[in-house]
Amino acid sequence: MRIVFLCGGNGTRLWPESRESLPKQFIPLIQGKSLLELTVERVLDLVKKVKPIFVCNKRHGFLVNEIINQYQLEADIILEPEGKNTCAAIYLAAKHSDETDNLLILPSDHLILNNKNFIGDMLSIEKEFNSNHFITLGVRPTKASEAYGYIKIDSDNNFPPYKVLKFIEKPIKELAYKFISDSNFYWNAGIFFANAKKILSSIKNHAPEIALQCDINYANIVKVGCCNEIQFNPDLFSKIPSKSIDYAVLEHDEEIYLYPLNYEWSDVGSWDSLSMKYGEKLNKDNVVQIDSLNNFIRNDKRIIATIGVEDLIIIDSDDATLISKKEHSEKVKIVVNNLLNHKSNVSKEHTFENRPWGKFENLYQDKNCKVKKLIVLPKKRLSKQYHNFRSEHWFVISGTASIYLDGKNLTLKKGQSIDIPIKSHHFIENRTNNNLIIIETQLGSYFGEDDIIRLDDPYNR
Repeated sequence: MRIVFLCGGNGTRLWPESRESLPKQFIPLIQGKSLLELTVERVLDLVKKVKPIFVCNKRHGFLVNEIINQYQLEADIILEPEGKNTCAAIYLAAKHSDETDNLLILPSDHLILNNKNFIGDMLSIEKEFNSNHFITLGVRPTKASEAYGYIKIDSDNNFPPYKVLKFIEKPIKELAYKFISDSNFYWNAGIFFANAKKILSSIKNHAPEIALQCDINYANIVKVGCCNEIQFNPDLFSKIPSKSIDYAVLEHDEEIYLYPLNYEWSDVGSWDSLSMKYGEKLNKDNVVQIDSLNNFIRNDKRIIATIGVEDLIIIDSDDATLISKKEHSEKVKIVVNNLLNHKSNVSKEHTFENRPWGKFENLYQDKNCKVKKLIVLPKKRLSKQYHNFRSEHWFVISGTASIYLDGKNLTLKKGQSIDIPIKSHHFIENRTNNNLIIIETQLGSYFGEDDIIRLDDPYNR
């Protein structure tokens, strides 16, 4: 059995912490670990034996590589230039597998508790399933939720697998109340088994345009770099239709069966769902509550104090704060859409961004100037690059910087600085075993990240 980790979601319902630049599957949400880390740990013994496949957005490939290195895995990474939903991702993973491979498709952003027997249960299911079938995993509803998809089964036989009769996508409240009392309905956990050959043939049958465009892209892979990274031509990739595997295939295929997932499960789709599991554990020492009850507060740096409030969700991030009444946090998507309509970067980007070489944080910006804090990790360097619209000034706060500037190699220590003129070729390298911290002041007429013209790049971006 080969595991496919789907890591491409944006997780906008967990804004302001989860954004396009750093989606929820990569955020340390649960006791200092990310959902992707917890998903890998759930099947760790298996992925150490059989090479897994990770599918993610290209801009997050280095985050996946960090986890692969952390758990000392050998893995293939399919890097998508843009998100095309789960149907294309699963087709490309099946295309990259042997046709005889049995694939277990795992979303990277779900939480499954008390899962010590998870691998054993999955292997038991695999032994019994027919290679001409899809096997999906369902969860018995515990509440009338409008946030989950549902699966209706035929329970004429007393033991699983049960024949799937119908998929129902996020029903209205009245229907959800009916489903919770009917033993024939399960939540769709988004986890399923299928043989690679079955996946390819079903998608070709039910979503032929997706299959065709994926075949064209796979035949024109740009490069297979180090660490088994598979990259695509962005223009070709943009032609792939974007549909979920449920809409495109599973709702139409006749050979789908369900096994109950007998674990405590959540897709961590809202702050409400997280607060119900970890409400008290996530409150920190820098929270002061006076005459306040039943609040879920998550913050990083700033102290939050409440007086006389209850049943609130308060999420304080680097540059935005969400305050919601409990049981209303699903509406955060409306907030994000409003911000998008106002062309606010706060909906997509943090003031910081993780990069393969470390991290930068935006400290200040006006129309003529932008100031950043750069943290370059040990033994890492930035790409060799130049800029058309800005000059830069680098001031070393901590560590030793090895600088390349227009053919010259220079060394800067704490307290020293250097000017980088417009269009000059340059990079920063940290050859030491300690973090290098630099304050970068940009002067010019445009400060977008697309004014980085890379001449060479250690990270194949």
